[in-house]
Amino acid sequence: MLGGALGTAGWRAPFWLYAVGLLLAPVMARALPAPTPTRLPATTEPVAGPRPFPVRRMAGLCLLTVFGAVVFYTVPVEMSYLLDDLDVGSTGAIGAVTALASAATVLGSVVFTRLTGDPRRRLPVLLLLCGAGFLVMGVADDLPLLIAGAVLNCVGTGLLLPSLLTLAMSRLDYADRGRGIGLWTAAFFLGEFVCPLVLLGGKDVLGSLASAVGLLGLATLVVSAVLLPLVRRTRIPLPRRAPEQP
Repeated sequence: MLGGALGTAGWRAPFWLYAVGLLLAPVMARALPAPTPTRLPATTEPVAGPRPFPVRRMAGLCLLTVFGAVVFYTVPVEMSYLLDDLDVGSTGAIGAVTALASAATVLGSVVFTRLTGDPRRRLPVLLLLCGAGFLVMGVADDLPLLIAGAVLNCVGTGLLLPSLLTLAMSRLDYADRGRGIGLWTAAFFLGEFVCPLVLLGGKDVLGSLASAVGLLGLATLVVSAVLLPLVRRTRIPLPRRAPEQP
């Protein structure tokens, strides 16, 4: 919201908000504790040879994560252009609407902390929620309907992101989680890069960004339907527990 307000003074003005890092850096240096090295027992023996990484186990999930990132970043990246198509040109209004959608993402993440059970089984429902939001945004011809669709979608993406990450970690043994989270993060940010390219391509074909968002909504519903029988049929093995620390 502050960025939108600053935008009235020029398009460069909101970037000054990043200067807050200069204020946070000395506070972090003083307040954050330094990690203490953990001493392993004398009987611990190094593992001979490199560990084989379970690439096949992660491949499908990383592909799904790329798609999930496209879904996640559509509203933050494209909302201002959708608003512009509705003749909403005020940077303050654009900032307020985008902030509201971001708050919905936070709400979804808070709800995630209250959920129990296998996150894999929730993925079809979460993608259904995201896809429904896209469809509402795609047919929106006024501001309230566009906001409603964005909020619906962002509640879903707030649940989707931690669900994908938790699912990725559940597929990995403790010793593989460092490389695993790196691979998952690379897949997620690849989706961020692809997101505007996908929507711009859809806009060129369909003639409007709203139609491209609606098409993405249909694709999200298709992925949800494809996942539904898969999550019922498969079971994810539990990861090995972390080694005990002395």
